[in-house]
Formats: sequence, C-alpha cells, structure tokens
Amino acid sequence: MHILTLLKRWTLLMRRIFLMRRSFLMRRQVLGLMRRQVLGLVRRQLLGIRFLAPLFGVLMLGACETTSEAPKPVTVDASIYQSMTLNARQLVIIENWQMPMKAPYIGHRQMPYPSNFIAQWASKVLTPAGGSGDITLDIQRAAVTLVDLPRKAGLKNALTDQQDSRIRVEFEARLMWLQPVGGAQAMVKLSSSHSRTIPESSSANDLQRAVNDSLLAALVGLDAQARAELKKLDNIILP
Repeated sequence: MHILTLLKRWTLLMRRIFLMRRSFLMRRQVLGLMRRQVLGLVRRQLLGIRFLAPLFGVLMLGACETTSEAPKPVTVDASIYQSMTLNARQLVIIENWQMPMKAPYIGHRQMPYPSNFIAQWASKVLTPAGGSGDITLDIQRAAVTLVDLPRKAGLKNALTDQQDSRIRVEFEARLMWLQPVGGAQAMVKLSSSHSRTIPESSSANDLQRAVNDSLLAALVGLDAQARAELKKLDNIILP
C-alpha cells in the first residue's frame, strides 16, 4: 500500500514537472515572437528615418535658399499704354465697386487698391482734349480673390509641390461718352479677368508677385478691349 502511494505521488510530480516545462517553453516561444516583432518595428522606423532625413535636409536647404525681395507695388507704365486723345472736355471716374473685406477677397490688402489701379490707367490713357462733353468711366468691379485648391492624397503626391491656391482678378467697367455738340452719346461695357495658381512652397513674396502679375494681365485685357470698342465709335477719338 505504501508503494502504491509513492507511485501515485511520483506520477503526480512528474506530470507537474511536465506541465511546468511545457508552459515555460510556450512562454519562451511567445516572448521570442514578441521580441522579433518589436525588433522588426524598430528596424522599419530606423529605415524610415534614414529615408526621410535627407529629404528634410533638402527641404530645409530649399527653404533657406528661396528667400526673395518683396515685390514693388504695381504701377501703370505710360510706355506700355499709349494715350488716346478723346473728344471730351473732361474725364469723370466713378467707383461703384464696394470692396469686400472678408475671404476669399484680398483686394483690400493690395497697394494700390485694384479700383485705384484702374483709375490710374484711365487718367493716363483716356485723355480729354475736346471743347465740350464728358467721358465717364464707371468702375463696377475690381475684385482680387484667393481660393484654396484641393490637394491629392497619397505618399507620391505628399512628396510633390502641389498647387495650393488660385488667384483671380476680375475687372468690370462701363465707359460712357456724352457730347452735347451734335447730340452724340455712347456706352460700352468692359470686362477682363486673369487667374493663376501658386504652389504650396510659395512664400508671401511669391504670392504677392503672383497677385501683381495677375493685376497687370487683367489690365492689359481691359486696355485692349477699351481701344477696340472706342475705335468702333465715330468722332470720339481725335487725331
């Protein structure tokens, strides 16, 4: 009886030893797997840092090298816009455009104001030289807007210099001529616009330079249209 008891205890002890060893081996396998996963994650992170470090260096170097001087305010160059001698005693300029002071409008940040820019053009181009009559420029719209553009998703697009926003300049005006001598009168509508996009890497100076270029381009269109329309009217342009 005593021998049977000893055998049972021995068998129970061996089973416990077997279970403990099995549990130990399982824990060791789990720990090994976790260790390999952690090492793999760290390795991938290190490779990512090694890949991105040169890129960040290039971007920082580019940011340091893209500094530029602030652009000068736009002006009406008399050598570009030839004066037209008109059959009128005086030039009257009316500004009926009330400039918004909120996004997406940015005209209130420009110097000179877009409407004043049109007025400068009119005072240099529309030259009254008659004995009577009026030539009136009614500025109805002189808008400058800045609108954000949607960006493409994905790693490939994230590493490119995408187009960030769009600048748009819109000019609208009415040109009216009243000549009491002979009872002549006429009215023409003028409209010109220009837009362009700018990349996300653009600085504040780059943005202002793009706005200035758009203002000048829109004014060129307005000038060309005004000359074409006035040439259609009899006796308004003097030799």
